[in-house]
Amino acid sequence: MQLSTPARAAAAGEGVATTGPRGTPLWRSLLEILIVAGIVVSLYTFFFASTEVTDEGMNPTLRAGQRVLISRLPYHLTAPRRGDVVAVRSRIDPSRVELHRVVGLPGDALDIRGAQVSVNGLPLREPYLLEGRERLNLGATTVGRYRLGQDDYFLLNDNRANLGDSRSFGVFSRDQIVGRVWLIYWPPQNISAVAHTQPTRGEP
Repeated sequence: MQLSTPARAAAAGEGVATTGPRGTPLWRSLLEILIVAGIVVSLYTFFFASTEVTDEGMNPTLRAGQRVLISRLPYHLTAPRRGDVVAVRSRIDPSRVELHRVVGLPGDALDIRGAQVSVNGLPLREPYLLEGRERLNLGATTVGRYRLGQDDYFLLNDNRANLGDSRSFGVFSRDQIVGRVWLIYWPPQNISAVAHTQPTRGEP
């Protein structure tokens, strides 16, 4: 049988370059795949983070055991808005993040009476609160007035009975805000975008 040209080369002991799907050397195809994968991982790390919800502080918006995706991109482009659900560096353990809702913005005057928050003299209507918490008397420890500076954000839990927020730890600066909580991705039956409902202000 007459050998084809590649077969002749192989029979003569000559090396045959292994090629990828388009005739390029296999090593080059693999290198390109690794470079693209590295770029994707770098972009993900720069723009996104993820964490597990560890308590019921943001119930009913977020539940313990869920995992969420955090987007860093929005706050590279614009400032946090009232109603945003955000991730911030923990004051207790900076390697961890905590999840809260933005209620007070720079320059605001806040008046808190239990679960009711007034901003610049007008009460907030917060439809995302855990049912009944807007009427709950949480005691004197949650009564206070705050005047926010030009880089201060006042963050509260949707479950106002959980005091692990700005009522206990004070205001947060913008550079302490890691990003905007974007998506619940675990467990699969809970996959959904996180609602960033903006509260409205009523009559004084």
